[in-house]
Amino acid sequence: MSLILVRHAIAEDREEFLLKNKEDSLRPLTVKGRKRMEKVAAEMKDWVPSVDLIVTSPYTRAVQTAEILRKNYPKVKMAVASELVPHSPPQAFIRWLRLQPAALKTIMAVGHEPQLSVFISYLLAAKNQSFVELKKSGAVGIEISSWEEIETSQAQLLWLIQPKMFSE
Repeated sequence: MSLILVRHAIAEDREEFLLKNKEDSLRPLTVKGRKRMEKVAAEMKDWVPSVDLIVTSPYTRAVQTAEILRKNYPKVKMAVASELVPHSPPQAFIRWLRLQPAALKTIMAVGHEPQLSVFISYLLAAKNQSFVELKKSGAVGIEISSWEEIETSQAQLLWLIQPKMFSE
């Protein structure tokens, strides 16, 4: 089983957006963020030829990122999981993954920092502090034995893509 974790693309500036009296969860991607994510998504198709499910945080910037990724996997279903919001504990997303059917061989999850880096560190080494830095539009590939039996310290890091790997 493969778990692909993707950090959302560049979004509008947090402080400027809050000055508009809007919730942070509604912050959209910038034009630069969309363009960079489109490049990363096109390259990622070579690394991840097929996906069975794309799951995303309910925050606008994550949903928009997931929609860009989905263009490369047009028949894939999308789901929303509150377990992917920025400060959700790693155990919450593990519980969500355990409920997924074995028929799903590859799940792509779109979320935020610090949640994704903490989740990766927790999954790989049972650490509640991050030892991975995932940039905006970055992605990590992790292999696990099964969704039902997902546990800490039993996953394997396959690869880490940072957006700077691809030309601007």
